[in-house]
Amino acid sequence: MNLILIIIPILAGLILSMQQTFNGALGQKIGALESSFMSFFTGAIFLSIAVIFFGNGNILAIFNVPFYYLIAALFGIIFLSLMPFTIPRIGVTNSLVMVIIGQLVSGLIIDHFGLFGSEIVKINIHKMIGIILLICSIFFIFFCEKVAILFVKKRHNK
Repeated sequence: MNLILIIIPILAGLILSMQQTFNGALGQKIGALESSFMSFFTGAIFLSIAVIFFGNGNILAIFNVPFYYLIAALFGIIFLSLMPFTIPRIGVTNSLVMVIIGQLVSGLIIDHFGLFGSEIVKINIHKMIGIILLICSIFFIFFCEKVAILFVKKRHNK
């Protein structure tokens, strides 16, 4: 696999973590929906500038795509509205682990069945083992930390 195809998604993940950290903090100050609004508003301004100066597509082709492609914006709104609510309560890492698991499970289903016009990529044993290990990571991330805290508190009380 081309190295750039590995680096770009990792960079996107780093940026997503920072974005969610900032949105969570902003959500605590101004509200979760307001934080989501500001994220979309600011993003719309910067994207408008980028499209004007660097865009080389055909924005009018939007009228010729399947309607469900346009639902992506709604999904983005839901995601950006839920994360500022979740992050202050369970933290950035815990929130993003859940997001990644949700993305991988839905990605496997979309790939396997070729949903929404995507190419069919069948699920194999390696992918299933990877997903199972990620789901097991929830146990370690959430529950082992709590058990360790209880153990330390119990030892301190003796």
